[in-house]
Amino acid sequence: MNLKHALFLAVLAAAFVSFPTLANADTCPITGTALPPTCFYAAGIVNLYYGTLTLDAPNGSLISTTNIETAATNLGDFGNSLNQFLPPPAAFVALFPTLVGQLQSDPQTTFANIPSWALSGLTNLADANGFGLVGPNGNPLDLTYPGLVAFDAQLANVGGPYVTTSDTGFLAPPTTVAFCEYLSSVDPFAPCTPQTVPTTFDDYAFTYQLGPDTIGADTYTSLVNFQIYYRDVTEQLVATPEPSTLIPLALGFAAILVARRRAWLKRTAPIAHSPRLSYTTGH
Repeated sequence: MNLKHALFLAVLAAAFVSFPTLANADTCPITGTALPPTCFYAAGIVNLYYGTLTLDAPNGSLISTTNIETAATNLGDFGNSLNQFLPPPAAFVALFPTLVGQLQSDPQTTFANIPSWALSGLTNLADANGFGLVGPNGNPLDLTYPGLVAFDAQLANVGGPYVTTSDTGFLAPPTTVAFCEYLSSVDPFAPCTPQTVPTTFDDYAFTYQLGPDTIGADTYTSLVNFQIYYRDVTEQLVATPEPSTLIPLALGFAAILVARRRAWLKRTAPIAHSPRLSYTTGH
């Protein structure tokens, strides 16, 4: 778990206490008295990876550009005031697609230059895990992280051998001057430093509320934090011989091998001798 994840989880409880709208005020009050044991709260993290693959022909001409998007979700268990913990109910996870609308309407996505296709395409990744694959605790930029492995698999699926001619690596959306000005207007004391070079860290807080949702006798509410990374890659296919030239090449190699075989046989064959003549001398 990286520092940003740790800080997010650390402030979860304070966030629920500070903002009563994060819970159902009728059935799950979070101020004053202790929370009823039917109120369950959790934190989830979605690691989203998007980018564009540019594929060039061996001669350098453009073949295609393809948008790639993968995700891995870490669903935290729900807990209540009695320190009882439950896994996320399937009916609650089914609400994850509603988070897309919150992302799309968030001014931060505009300041972060996140393309609209990456936001709308997230709906296609909705599944029983939330979005995409199961994301374990750990560094979301580790090469073995499920979302990265899935992204790399699509980069390699280009129909033939290739070389990578450019690769940005996974980067966080740039913290822009416009965003820092926006953040200052919302919270004058919030730290924000515009970035001048690409980096894997940003000052955005793509955190949204899911719920409260009553399932059975319990009410579930979660904060879901999106960690967003982009990567742009250019690949070039490697030239291979045309099929029409393969047969002549094969015949040519075969002829060379036959000629070498014959030459070797001549060198190693035994030398033939003429029969000896015998002479007799009469007396």
